[in-house]
Amino acid sequence: MPTLEVIFAAAVGVLAGIAVIGALVFAVVWEWCAIKRTLAAHRRQQPETFWRNHATVSIPERRP
Repeated sequence: MPTLEVIFAAAVGVLAGIAVIGALVFAVVWEWCAIKRTLAAHRRQQPETFWRNHATVSIPERRP
């Protein structure tokens, strides 16, 4: 029969493992949400406006 120290060590090991797995899941979900926010922000930005705001690229205006 295992002693109380062995049972306590096993319980602490299992809890530590659960904590590590939980931290990894939290980090992955956090990064996934950050990527989704970044992609959504870039989708809302008008590509034409982006290029017009840069001095190295100029788009000639159409005249009727």
